[in-house]
Amino acid sequence: MNVDNIDIRLLRVFHALAEHGGFAGAQAQLGLTPSTLSIHLSNLEQRLGVVLCERGRGGFRLTDKGERVFLSTKRLFAALEGFRAETASLRGKLVGELAIGIADSTVTDVHSPIAEAIRRFEARDNDVHLRLIVDRPAGLNHALLDGRLNLAIGFFPRPVAGVTYEKLYSEQGMLYCGVGHPLFGKSPSAADPIALGRARFVARAYSLERDLNAIGHVSHKASVENMEALAHLILSGCFIGFLPEHYARGFVVAGRMQAIDPDRFTLPSDVFLATPAAGKPNLVVSTFCDDLREANAALAA
Repeated sequence: MNVDNIDIRLLRVFHALAEHGGFAGAQAQLGLTPSTLSIHLSNLEQRLGVVLCERGRGGFRLTDKGERVFLSTKRLFAALEGFRAETASLRGKLVGELAIGIADSTVTDVHSPIAEAIRRFEARDNDVHLRLIVDRPAGLNHALLDGRLNLAIGFFPRPVAGVTYEKLYSEQGMLYCGVGHPLFGKSPSAADPIALGRARFVARAYSLERDLNAIGHVSHKASVENMEALAHLILSGCFIGFLPEHYARGFVVAGRMQAIDPDRFTLPSDVFLATPAAGKPNLVVSTFCDDLREANAALAA
């Protein structure tokens, strides 16, 4: 098949459908009606001579050939974006798209260089569309590997092959309880082994062993995938758990949360810049990474 502008448009429709796993997400992204999306998809299948997906009452699912075409479209659009960025750089201008992944609940961290890095990047001559995605560590890793993210910033307790991690700084975590908990308002000595053994502990699912080891528990009563969910459980007065100090500070100042024996129960976490190990980053990505490193160094000075 000779590729022309019409085929590129059809491939973008297919790419959006495959990426979102159906019509709803693609409709929102492209601003097209389901019937128009269906027509474009059928036209592409006719052009290629293969069935790309199954759709109907059973839902939306890519066929084996559809999976292969999806992988090819990702490589194609990455190459097109790289070409666009490189040719624009000849004019001294940054052009393209930059997808950044961020761990949840980092906006309260005064040591985070993200805002300053964006400020530095936006001061440059650019026509770059930014996409910021907040996700848990596993989701960020997966998005880096499949090309949905160019880079990610966060805590990665389980590094994966194919991703490079560069330490930026460390954040301090502490053990907290909320108003109404038996340990709230008590002295550090109240957090003895018996009291802690009775306490209902909530752990982060992506850092389960680390959280349990830090408190000395062998089990947990609840698990969460993000900090906000963890905070809700602690604020109920029924659970204890680890939170970053910067995220819990507002609740502590408001008298709704208290650190439990902070001299004993601390849990530092390293924050990393994560990038795909394969391939050379384009100029947009490398420029933002440089701005991030410089912003991080300035905050650390």
